[in-house]
Amino acid sequence: DKAIATLQEANKISGGDPAISFYLIQAQLSAKRYSDAVAAARQARVEQPDDLRLARLEAEGLRLWGKGDEAVAVLEQVVKRQAANPMAHVALAQIYQDTNHGGQAVKVLQDARTRFPQDMSITFELGAVFEKQKKFADAETAFRQVIAQEPEHGTALNYLGYMLAERGDRLSESVDLIKRALQTEPDNGSYLDSLGWAYFKDGKFDLAAEHLKRAADQLLTNSVVQDHYGDVLFRLGRYDEAIAAWSKPLSGDREDVDQGGIDRKIRSAKQKLPRR
Repeated sequence: DKAIATLQEANKISGGDPAISFYLIQAQLSAKRYSDAVAAARQARVEQPDDLRLARLEAEGLRLWGKGDEAVAVLEQVVKRQAANPMAHVALAQIYQDTNHGGQAVKVLQDARTRFPQDMSITFELGAVFEKQKKFADAETAFRQVIAQEPEHGTALNYLGYMLAERGDRLSESVDLIKRALQTEPDNGSYLDSLGWAYFKDGKFDLAAEHLKRAADQLLTNSVVQDHYGDVLFRLGRYDEAIAAWSKPLSGDREDVDQGGIDRKIRSAKQKLPRR
């Protein structure tokens, strides 16, 4: 609430600075004030009608508000006006995927890849869409195409490495891919989490704990990262610390975690504590 109030005041003082408007809308989305976020995005887009970031925020607010068709319509209109902008096609594909129109997401990206064959952001997003649809072989092909074209594409290296780790597949290669990603950004919390999780899947719990702690210290509200750190602490017999780590996902963003599963893990850890 304080963040929103401060940004609203800054917005008034600045006369509607686009950067401040962007942060304000993000804060409203984080606070789940979806109608306010949509209204603010629409107001900002009056002055900045071709700002893709603002259009994406408006669409995201509508989606989270339960207005998926309106969200899609926003970005469909953007693509009509910005057909030469590859990122407009990526944004449309993302909202299609997030509103359960996976087939349309794939088609948009495949058409865009034909139009912009050298733009690896499109191929990367195609890989991400395939992964979300559990088409892992297709996802891997897309990520490898990106890496072949851009060997230091940290995001693709990390995404492919984490995908392999999550499935317990080719863990040695998974570690190598994520280490290559970390060479591009040594302190990236998401990459550190991926490396720690790959080590965890490979049963190397001390190495896993080292990297997952660094990730958890950075990404305090990322529920998946905190859940991972709790898992390795439990395996190391550090039950008090595991319980503390697992408590954080329940107060974090709660994205992609099973709240009931975490509750069960906390109960299991409590049963292993010495009786006082």
